[in-house]
Amino acid sequence: NGNWGILLLKTDDQGNEEWVKIFGPNGPEEDDKGFHSTITSDGGYVVVGYIGNSKDVYLVKTDQYGNEEWSKSYGGNSDDIGYCVQQTNDGGFIITGSTESYGNGGEDVWLIKVDQDGNEEWNQTYGGVNRDFGRFVQETSDGGFIITGNTESFGNSSYGNPDIWLIKTDSEGNTKPYGD
Repeated sequence: NGNWGILLLKTDDQGNEEWVKIFGPNGPEEDDKGFHSTITSDGGYVVVGYIGNSKDVYLVKTDQYGNEEWSKSYGGNSDDIGYCVQQTNDGGFIITGSTESYGNGGEDVWLIKVDQDGNEEWNQTYGGVNRDFGRFVQETSDGGFIITGNTESFGNSSYGNPDIWLIKTDSEGNTKPYGD
């Protein structure tokens, strides 16, 4: 019907389809989109994206066969998108993306830490008055996180021509001022 759902497709090592699942709370009426998935420590999967009608970050956890175990959404009154999710050493998940609901204005990088059931533990925003967004996040050996993304607020960027942005945080998403 022209609308999208979040598609999770499992193949064998030869690329043959084993199963396919479609997720999203809106059914065929809205464009729910998934941007990243990863295998979890229990052999299941986790997928992050956004809900089409509210533009909230959307996180889905499945079992090894793609059957939904739970789903959660995170966001405010404006557009919020999840671009990457990784499982953390404590069994929870870290999500990065962008938010227009929180932060300094425009679009800011958003980092969300959730527990193994998707319950939010904390969140942080990073950015300036222009568009900034996180594309990938990884837990670091010191328990903090590293985010890669783009910024139009800092560096030599201009609107529509973003610079690459690298952000390093501690275990609670806090950053140090440059030079510390």
